[in-house]
Amino acid sequence: MILVMPGGRRQIDQVLDPKFTAALDGLSLDEVRERRSQAMQEESDLSYLRRMLQGRLEILRSRGDESPVSDEELVAQLVAALSNSSMSGNSIPQHGFVEPSRMGERRRYVERLISDVAISDATDMGPDMLDDVLARLTDYERQVSEARRHLHSVIDVLTVELAARYQNAGPA
Repeated sequence: MILVMPGGRRQIDQVLDPKFTAALDGLSLDEVRERRSQAMQEESDLSYLRRMLQGRLEILRSRGDESPVSDEELVAQLVAALSNSSMSGNSIPQHGFVEPSRMGERRRYVERLISDVAISDATDMGPDMLDDVLARLTDYERQVSEARRHLHSVIDVLTVELAARYQNAGPA
């Protein structure tokens, strides 16, 4: 799961630790840049994971609809929703695009979750199982979204610090 573990060794644990943005004035410009880069990478990776989860949720929701769409229609909708070329408006990360770096790791999280709840064949799910699976995936997507919001705050703090340093440095 994405639950942040204070004192944890994962990058997300370190980036979301309050110490990550504390005492920035004691860090070099390069160190602040590196921290912002790390935070932006985590945001990109979580954004990818969130898109994967949203795609899985769409598939399941369409299977539970009284008049489900055809497989072809669903695939077309998912491709449009999940492709990078359709990123516009609110879909673009507010701090610029960074290519996800740990797609395989994030994909394994989702696949593990999916295998745990037997989503491999949604057509055989009864209404109760479908509701349970949707609830679990929705909760996981909520956790990912919450972690991303925290990452945006970290990126904002680091960006403000960098802007202040550039402004104080004056003309080069």
